[in-house]
Amino acid sequence: MTQVSSTRIPLRQIMAVLLTAALTLSLSVVLTVTTTKEAAASCSANRFNGTWRSSDARLKRIDVWQGGDCHLYARAWSVCEHDSSRICSWGNRRMGDSPEPNFQFVGYNWNNASEVLHLRMQDRSRISVWDSTDYHNGKKVSFTVTMWKSS
Repeated sequence: MTQVSSTRIPLRQIMAVLLTAALTLSLSVVLTVTTTKEAAASCSANRFNGTWRSSDARLKRIDVWQGGDCHLYARAWSVCEHDSSRICSWGNRRMGDSPEPNFQFVGYNWNNASEVLHLRMQDRSRISVWDSTDYHNGKKVSFTVTMWKSS
């Protein structure tokens, strides 16, 4: 005589496991979205954020913003080389990480030079920017510009 044993899992147990898995996944998604939003909100209060302007044609404007990765980004602008009635963007760059909260830097590499902007916050509405350019032919140029935050 042969005995055959069949194991059947009741429908209720299958439904309970599926419901538990669905709730766990839903909770996981909610926690991930909430954590991501909180992380973005926690890094958005940097005092450098905003548009900074000067009267110097060599560095007319700097836009600073905080990326989703909590790093600061910048876009510098100067009077266009071939049309002095407009300002031209230098492009977006991630700022360098600095241990000092009132100091940031951003670098640009050109076909004939490397340029670094050193931003130092003087107060909530003013920064000084030291621009240092090293040309590939050995020439070095630097200057400082005071910039005011646009409202």
